[in-house]
Amino acid sequence: MMNTPCTVNGDCSSGESCRDGRCQPAPDALGAGDATVRDAPMMCPPERLCGRDCCELGQECYDGLCLPICPEVRCGPMNTCCDAGQLCLSDACVTPGDNCEEDFDCPVEYLCEPDIARCLPRSSAERCEYFPEPGVFVPTQQWAWTESTTVPASVHVMMTPVTGDLDGDGIPEVVFNTYNATQSYGGPGVLRVVRGDTGEEIFSVSSPAVCPEHGVALGDLDGDGSPEIVTLLSPCGNGRMAAFASDGALVWQSRNPDGTPWSGNLQFGAPSIADLDGDGRAEIVIGGEVLEYDGTLRWSRRRGAASNCCTDAPRSALSTVYDIDADGSLEIVAGNIAWEADGTLLWERAGESDGFVAIGDFFADDMPDVVVVAAGTVRILRGSDGEPLWGPITIPGGGRGGPPTVADFDDDGLPEIGVAGAGAYSVFDPMEADGILWSQVTEDQSSNITGSSVFDFDGDGSSEVVYNDECFMRIYRGRDGMVLSEVPQHSHTLVEYPVIADVDADGNAEILFAGNAAVNTCSRSDGLPRRVAGVRVFQDSEDNWVGTRPVWNQHTYHVTNIRLDLSVPTTERPNWRRFNSFRRNPQSFDAPNLQPREISADATRCPAALELRAQVTNTGAVTVSGGLAVSFYSGMEGMESSLLGTARTVERLLPGAATAVALDVEPAVIETGRGFPWFVRVDDVGDGSGEHNECIETDNVASAAYDCLGVD
Repeated sequence: MMNTPCTVNGDCSSGESCRDGRCQPAPDALGAGDATVRDAPMMCPPERLCGRDCCELGQECYDGLCLPICPEVRCGPMNTCCDAGQLCLSDACVTPGDNCEEDFDCPVEYLCEPDIARCLPRSSAERCEYFPEPGVFVPTQQWAWTESTTVPASVHVMMTPVTGDLDGDGIPEVVFNTYNATQSYGGPGVLRVVRGDTGEEIFSVSSPAVCPEHGVALGDLDGDGSPEIVTLLSPCGNGRMAAFASDGALVWQSRNPDGTPWSGNLQFGAPSIADLDGDGRAEIVIGGEVLEYDGTLRWSRRRGAASNCCTDAPRSALSTVYDIDADGSLEIVAGNIAWEADGTLLWERAGESDGFVAIGDFFADDMPDVVVVAAGTVRILRGSDGEPLWGPITIPGGGRGGPPTVADFDDDGLPEIGVAGAGAYSVFDPMEADGILWSQVTEDQSSNITGSSVFDFDGDGSSEVVYNDECFMRIYRGRDGMVLSEVPQHSHTLVEYPVIADVDADGNAEILFAGNAAVNTCSRSDGLPRRVAGVRVFQDSEDNWVGTRPVWNQHTYHVTNIRLDLSVPTTERPNWRRFNSFRRNPQSFDAPNLQPREISADATRCPAALELRAQVTNTGAVTVSGGLAVSFYSGMEGMESSLLGTARTVERLLPGAATAVALDVEPAVIETGRGFPWFVRVDDVGDGSGEHNECIETDNVASAAYDCLGVD
């Protein structure tokens, strides 16, 4: 009988033959008009039958065609046989590159495909990207942390907050130190950890008290998969470094090799975390001193190294860890001295002022250079031996000068240097005749050692500057210093600066910055409400800022020094070759793509009750946080319709994931009849507008119909 299972022709009825394991009409029975059938052999081994053809030895049946046997995957419209180890992507055979976790693990012309964790050529991988309109900046406050039930008076912040995912739930935490206004920023402080998406306080540590003017660094010190929080304990003038677990438990306090306490005057400074010897356990560097992963002193050379304050003692140590001689190993870098990882002197500029540092390749010679801000000047030294290459250039507006940032401010393919002084923020360009690209008047008479950060918010190739002086947090256009936005925000100022990261893991960059209101040093008297204490997060009101990393783990952050999960690289990739920046996060144009799938209606109790359901799928490249709006309408999309209601998702929607939403329709608006049309639109707050920029905005609607027969 036709289509019954068979092994040989004898298993089939008269007029049938066994093909593909099933009884089919024999070729002669199909008619003589088909040349292919007429010419097909009457006797063909079942394993070689392919439709009406018989494949030759060395061939296989694929998609109805006899083709040479392919031991690997076939690809594209020509059914090309890919080589061993290749993948079929966008109808092309592609050889994947190395294993990767992020794009910077791959060559510039490659990207990291997260589904297979391998590097792939960018031309072969389909991307879901969104490019915003350039030059549009409308920041708005997303959340602010301004109070606590733990030591309520300790809410002022005068250090750089850091952010990263401490508990592995996919949402970054924000970590910072606070102080009590009655005790000044040098008194006992509180370590705070809050959620990056809401600002809700997770925990606070008041005992042991921390030094509130000291920075914080995040990183997995011992390689056990759980990151630690490193900062200085109180008293600031002679405190011990300490590490806290991700839940706030004290892990260790610094000690000498003999077990006695190790402490010192480390005010205003901040630690850096790096794996100096590549053994999987990270070290803590502060100034010219190195602690082991467990807090034991490894070596000590110069306590206040990389300081640019103050007259009585160098107590603003901000040394960085970087491969400045391109030999594949890390060095500890200060303003006039550098050491190998084991403490051996690499070079020293005796007689020159120490200062704050940053690293970049400024002369396109594929070698890192060291920027030094010291005693009111900016200079560049050769990384390998410390020889002067440019400067010193006096900082406009005077002042000592704060920690420098490095980025391509004017989209000329080479990096520039951003520095804040007492009366101006300036961008220095070694290619300019006078060394200065632009300068804007600011106000920082209290410390004049504040820092800044940079980011290309609109993805136009030119980095914007974010800087907070004593009066305002401002965004400057990178190429000419035009003020794009300013937010009233008081600060007494030390070495703190705003941070740009994806603080809430929504796929877009945010600005995170500190505020303190204990001392009013701003000269402005126009009544602006700038005296806000705590930390604040600003986002773009139109959701137009591009994406970036959800991590900024330390004051000397430079992208390749830390992984997304806060693990510390055993081999740090050279930042100057991929990003050529310092205190700047990379931008990403990856976007979500939100689609409704499997929509249905439960009308079994209609018209007393009607439930409309939809599966929402994210086929894009970035995660969408919970709370995605999904609106349901009666009628037909594009024609007259009425809003039935809006539901919101609960779970985060990862790339490739789906979640269900449902809406109970009010009985008063349920219409009876057959084939009543309705539709659902994803990312719709109820008026047709959405909250997320997607790579495809035309696939958000699905339509259906329900029957409501009017029986309760």
